[in-house]
Amino acid sequence: MKPLQKHITLLLLLVLVTLPTNSSIQQRKEQPMRKNYYCEYCGHKFPSIRLLTSGTCAFHPDGSNKGKHKLYEGSEKESYNCKYCGRSFKQIIHMRVSCPQHPKGQNKGRHVPAL
Repeated sequence: MKPLQKHITLLLLLVLVTLPTNSSIQQRKEQPMRKNYYCEYCGHKFPSIRLLTSGTCAFHPDGSNKGKHKLYEGSEKESYNCKYCGRSFKQIIHMRVSCPQHPKGQNKGRHVPAL
């Protein structure tokens, strides 16, 4: 074999070995999309549970910054309903307003997302 043919053959072999297979391409497609995590109290979005639970929440029921964020354990939805009054909201962050049917009394607490 001539030296040039040898180099071309080795190059083609290297390309074939490094090409992704159908199964590796399929595995990348099947990986779940990145999940977001939301605070039930303030509605802010976090990329991880660790970041969510490490910070204090300005809308904590005990008072501003007197407690940590609480993980909303429901799934992401097109709209969220208050578990007390049933009012619908496009985002959890919009649920920070007073709820007229809160158990503590009329407008004495915020809306809470139903799971």
